[in-house]
Amino acid sequence: MDTKVLFLVRGLPGSGKSSIARAIAPKSVSADDFFMQGDKYVFDPKKLGDAHAYCQNTTAHFLSLHEVESVSVANTFTCRWEMEPYLLIAEKVGARIVVIDTFDAGLDDAALSRINVHGVPVESIAAMRARWEADWRGGNPVPPWLRK
Repeated sequence: MDTKVLFLVRGLPGSGKSSIARAIAPKSVSADDFFMQGDKYVFDPKKLGDAHAYCQNTTAHFLSLHEVESVSVANTFTCRWEMEPYLLIAEKVGARIVVIDTFDAGLDDAALSRINVHGVPVESIAAMRARWEADWRGGNPVPPWLRK
């Protein structure tokens, strides 16, 4: 079997990350999956850490399966430190990393707020845009709360 591939699909809410992630790999994961209750998305900001742990654990599990050749993860991944756990997972299993950057799909914050399926407000999108690391490779891999 060829080397496994981990696709990290990053972009602002409404930029098409989930659609792309589902189209490019047989196994697609998103922290948003954690908040699905049946067909309804029920976001709880207090459970965001649990959602990301779920996403990372599910990604690692899928990559550990012999029959799975590729996995995609859709997340905003605005900064390198948000991607770091996945980069480490890929390194551990010897998977190749492919980063697909949808950024804003050519839309402004108001348009992204109108079309994203989870009701992310324009202010939150603007904050994500402001902290966006276009050169994620040059970003700090350490979460802000652990930096000295």
